[in-house]
Amino acid sequence: MITLYQFHRLWGLPNASPFCMKLETYLRMAKLSYKVRYINNPRQAPKGKLPYIKIEDSLYADSELIIDELKKRFGDSLDEELTPEQKALGHLIETTFNEQMYWIIVYLRWQDKAGWKVVKEDFFAKLPTFPKLFVPYLVRKQMLEALTAQGMGRHTKEEIIYIGQKTLESMAELLGEHLYFLGDKPTTVDATAFAFLANILFPPIKSPLQEYLQTKEHLTAYCERMKSAFYADSK
Repeated sequence: MITLYQFHRLWGLPNASPFCMKLETYLRMAKLSYKVRYINNPRQAPKGKLPYIKIEDSLYADSELIIDELKKRFGDSLDEELTPEQKALGHLIETTFNEQMYWIIVYLRWQDKAGWKVVKEDFFAKLPTFPKLFVPYLVRKQMLEALTAQGMGRHTKEEIIYIGQKTLESMAELLGEHLYFLGDKPTTVDATAFAFLANILFPPIKSPLQEYLQTKEHLTAYCERMKSAFYADSK
């Protein structure tokens, strides 16, 4: 049995962490049995980040490495029909979401004032009164330092929205009229794409990027399609 350790659910999403949602979506797509353990403190994780999984007595961290390990153990039914070129394209799409869009989401949630107002209220709602006075601000400080170190936090909001819109436009072009990113069947890349797009489209954090995504009918229909296909039990 696979045990998935991840953040608690929030905002009606499978998970407000794109990486946790990506991994759980993959597990569902690959039809792998698993159970969930919800934790809020990433420091409990092997690499200090969520998600991670436990198989028998072994722990595995990092969503990308975990998925690779799952493929080695249980096979790769989702991608077995893909060409090497399609697999390469899928990897580049995943990398764009993981390494660029992630930091845009972090900026809109933790540095932008409108997003921070929602995050502060919802992410820390279950904290006792005294820790709630300082813990949110300590976590925010860490996130802002990470944004600055990575580089995204050095841009203006207008520049970040511009970068995000360029990426969404490219993703819309890649998806085109297809049902999924690499054709008419869902593959591994769709676990990543859905997790990140849904974490822009569905949260109660209004932003120009969310508004822009809402104008991309094929991308929004794609998110609804993935949600219906793999999270029908969450309605």
